[in-house]
Amino acid sequence: MRDKDASGRCVVLGGGPIAEEEIALLRPDDTLWAADAGLLAARRFGLKPDLCLGDWDSCPQPQGIPDLITLPTEKDDTDTNYAARLIVERGFGEVLLLGCIGGRLDHTIANMNTVLWLTRCGVRCWMVGQGSAVSALHEGTLRLPRQENCYFSIFAADGTAEGVTLTGMKYSLEKAKITASFPIGVSNEIQEDWGEVSVEKGSLYLIYSKKR
Repeated sequence: MRDKDASGRCVVLGGGPIAEEEIALLRPDDTLWAADAGLLAARRFGLKPDLCLGDWDSCPQPQGIPDLITLPTEKDDTDTNYAARLIVERGFGEVLLLGCIGGRLDHTIANMNTVLWLTRCGVRCWMVGQGSAVSALHEGTLRLPRQENCYFSIFAADGTAEGVTLTGMKYSLEKAKITASFPIGVSNEIQEDWGEVSVEKGSLYLIYSKKR
């Protein structure tokens, strides 16, 4: 099934911390989903999700939700990763994940893996929370705006990324090899109005982090 609004953006609320400034990122035409305890955040901010899904181990199963998916407690997918698979199935091209950074470290890493998986499926995805914004890039080029008072970092997402080029930044790179065992891409800064990241082979995590 393809959602009627799948040409727009799907926003998924997870069970981690969500601040008002992150809720302010929502657009009027977004399709809003809540994954398990993300429903509690939706209620806290007076939002009505278009779809709710989860195994309801951290939130009571809701009643009266038109589009409700109940998942088994024992499963391979996390609730967020199941939502990601459904996003691809329903044809969304853009995703914003909120409440998916912070809390348990293993959940944050799992959600970063979900960002990478969505990217490799051709879905533009950002995960925002706790003063950071995370995306990924797989074998291509991406132009990114400078954000005030933010560092910009890149990391190899799946082992080794080759042919990595950075332009418009404090520290540039030209067809470099980035490995997961050495964090050479940390704490850079976009100095022009826009910076550009390219990778010829492999994948990168792209991270904005607010300066403390």
